[in-house]
Order: sequence, then C-alpha cells, then structure tokens
Amino acid sequence: MKTVSFQGDQLTSGQRRNLEFQQRAKQLFLESPLQQQVQETIKAVDALKEQGIKPERIWFPERQETGTICIAEWMGF
Repeated sequence: MKTVSFQGDQLTSGQRRNLEFQQRAKQLFLESPLQQQVQETIKAVDALKEQGIKPERIWFPERQETGTICIAEWMGF
C-alpha cells in the first residue's frame, strides 16, 4: 500500500476553481428543495403506515397478456 502526501503542493487556479465549484455544488445538493420534499414525503408515508392506511395505487396493470409479441404489432402495423 502506498502512502501519498501532498504537503507543500499548491493547486493551480483551475484546480482551485474546480474544487470550489465541487464544494458549492455539494452544499447546494444537500440543501436542495427536492431533498426536503423527499424527506417530507417519507414522513407522510410512514405516518400513513402507522395508521394502517394503504397508500394510493398510482400504478396498476392495464392489461395482462402472455406469449411472444409480434414485432409488427409492437410497431403498430
């Protein structure tokens, strides 16, 4: 196992800008409104589960078929 030390090295201006951008982007991502909405949704779903209420069915099968599909049918011919 190799140990690498960069003590005393300096970043170029491009590397410094890239590092600052990554740090800002990481901070913005962690504080994004989407992250807050996800957390609120998870809390709401957990509260419904505790009450014994089943979640709303958003996805359901429209039809169920068996067998191999014909390419012509798949393409709409």
